[in-house]
Amino acid sequence: MTSRRHKGEAGLPTLSVTLNNGLVRRDSLERKTDTNLDPIQHLRVLPGDIAYNMMRMWQGASGLAHEEALVSPAYVVLAPQSNLDPRYAAYLFKTDRMIHNFWAYSYGLTNDRLRLYPNDALKVPVDIPPLPEQQKIADILSTWDAAIEKTEALLATARTQKRALMQQLLTGKRRFPEFEDQPWEEVRLGQIAEIISGPAFKSNEFTDDGHKLVRGSNVKRGYLDWSPSITVHWPSDIGLEDYRLVAGDIVIAMDGYVGRSHAYLAKEPEEPLLLVQRVARVRSKDSDPSFLYANICSHDFFAHCERMKTATGIAHITMKDIRDFKVPGITRAEQNAIGQVFEGCDGEVGDLVAQVQKLRTEKKALMQQLLTGKRRVVV
Repeated sequence: MTSRRHKGEAGLPTLSVTLNNGLVRRDSLERKTDTNLDPIQHLRVLPGDIAYNMMRMWQGASGLAHEEALVSPAYVVLAPQSNLDPRYAAYLFKTDRMIHNFWAYSYGLTNDRLRLYPNDALKVPVDIPPLPEQQKIADILSTWDAAIEKTEALLATARTQKRALMQQLLTGKRRFPEFEDQPWEEVRLGQIAEIISGPAFKSNEFTDDGHKLVRGSNVKRGYLDWSPSITVHWPSDIGLEDYRLVAGDIVIAMDGYVGRSHAYLAKEPEEPLLLVQRVARVRSKDSDPSFLYANICSHDFFAHCERMKTATGIAHITMKDIRDFKVPGITRAEQNAIGQVFEGCDGEVGDLVAQVQKLRTEKKALMQQLLTGKRRVVV
């Protein structure tokens, strides 16, 4: 491979490197980043080039270009030579072994300061099979990518349909026939749910086991993330019984990506969970929990948080902001009906998410076999 820095040109789309999806168009990202740079100040990539983020290559932040486009001048652009299939190289760069090598060849005192400079990237040792075998391996892995892409398209459609249907049901634009003649009014979330946050816990008293602490970093978009690097425990819940989480509870992160970071405990937790400071717990007083979470998942809640959040530094919302969010003040029977629809849509989305995860896991296992030479293909 060779490193090159061709200047950008006006009229080309701008791409960004992502950890999971490689190079994607910047305007497709949920968190868009604006730039004041002129096109000529960007780098230009051609189809078959591989671009990587110099500051995050140790995590595997690279991607294959499928079109002529612009990328950040902070990226590095590598062009495969004639003996290397670009698709094969892109897959190879995502293997655990190569990512470890990229980390080893990066410079910096700490991980957040690591940089993989182009001259060092080109020194990373690599074993590759003959070109025809590279192409066959790339073809095989591409079929998995096609299956993943197709399933992700179905997932996107299911999510869009879910949002549209719930938006109608939660605003009264569409009602079940048996409830059409009943009044529709709005109430504050704090009127129909108990909303609290947890206490502060001293980090020097965290333990390796015991009761898991639900911190803001654990609350992701629709689920709780228990990755080892962000999971901490507390030895006991004595005196903290009011902060234990149970089935039907909703947790909302009050810092960071507010309005999107929330999760619903559909069933009793397998391990004891404790609420911490700056995470809100929403617990039904006499309302359908699924109905409550449908409102938290709505665009209206996200828009409400966008209006209320602090405008500087890390975004914050308050307990009052959550309590003041307006929700439909309808009968329990209508809440139940809406909650059941939400659960049905959520189940369909969950099934598709599981399919995507399964395909990704199978693809990763296949990559481990094909890209390390443990399993050879016949050309």
